[in-house]
Amino acid sequence: MRALKRYQKFFLMLLAGIVVAGFVFNTTVNPWRVTPMPWSLSQLDPYRPIDNTWNRTAKAGLVRSGTWDAAMFGSSRVDIGLDPKHPAFKGLHCANLGLNAGLLVENHAMFRYYFERQHPRLVVLAIDAGDISTPPPKINVTDFALSPLDPEANSFERELRYHAGISTLAASFATVGRAIKGKVADHTPQGFRRDAPFPANQRMLISSLYLSTTYRMVQSHIANGGLSEAKMKLLEEIVAKCREADARLVIFFTPNHALFQLAYRELGDPDCYFEKDRRALAELAARSNAAAPSAPPVEIWDFLDGHPLNSPPLPAAGDKTGHIENWIDLFHATPVIGKEMLDRLDGPGTYGERLTPEGISTRIEKVRAQLDDYASRHPDDVAFLRQSLAKFQAPTLEK
Repeated sequence: MRALKRYQKFFLMLLAGIVVAGFVFNTTVNPWRVTPMPWSLSQLDPYRPIDNTWNRTAKAGLVRSGTWDAAMFGSSRVDIGLDPKHPAFKGLHCANLGLNAGLLVENHAMFRYYFERQHPRLVVLAIDAGDISTPPPKINVTDFALSPLDPEANSFERELRYHAGISTLAASFATVGRAIKGKVADHTPQGFRRDAPFPANQRMLISSLYLSTTYRMVQSHIANGGLSEAKMKLLEEIVAKCREADARLVIFFTPNHALFQLAYRELGDPDCYFEKDRRALAELAARSNAAAPSAPPVEIWDFLDGHPLNSPPLPAAGDKTGHIENWIDLFHATPVIGKEMLDRLDGPGTYGERLTPEGISTRIEKVRAQLDDYASRHPDDVAFLRQSLAKFQAPTLEK
């Protein structure tokens, strides 16, 4: 009996020692930046990952572990395309908090988390086409529920996982391994994706994955047909919070390649130029600016059009190595285009236009004309679009 008790005591002490050692190791490495401690090693920052599995967790970790005067919010378009070290931020310490597949509901949660912990002077919020005119998703397949962003999660279990969990331990070992090899993580310490690669056989990937996704997006847009009141309330809260903090708020209506935009027209979407989205954003800014004329104005910049940067042709048929100039696919522009977007924060240019309620009709006509011009100059691309979309449409039954 005494031997059994000694064994139990030894086992419990060993278990406690392992937990303590794991706690010390995890908080020293702080792989997702969610457990900042005085002893956490700043030298490991370039090697800390922001991977897909723990994307929300790691981006929230940036907020926990840093001091940020400015932040950018949005989807993977922000994560990949917008450099937080761009000169437009004028010395402000800016974080890229873009989330993979992150739409407004999650961006609002990240914004709220950021505002509770920081004192911002500039906020850039990127809105994807169709986001505010489709309802919030019923199912979230990301790591949102495991991240600090979910207010309904069990905070004790979550913090225990961060400090002493096996998944955190694995991330810690991987981080140290990268540091030993001198291999930096895929993201910078400011949250910006480094050198997102062009895919092999871009045409095939677009005709399958990206146009099938576009097809589903169009069908959802047609089916819902109007603005989401829930999402508009989230936008209003973001505007109100920036007003309270006297922070400049810039909202980008993000670009997509012209073929993505033409897909909405090809599939018969009655609002194929996103007039409702544009008008809602412009009117939201106008109301806010009229209510507080002495505050920094809310700005809406629209980059979704047929500008030459958004309408380079597809690589030639049969070319498996070529790619669209400055586009990874139909959704994601490279930092070359992202730089042009950020240039417009304070400078002149031809890329993007600032939206106002009275200018919406003119803007829609301009976008229509640009897309018509692209279609006339690149009929082979339009034929490729139609053939690709036809694969996802149900065949019409003959009578």
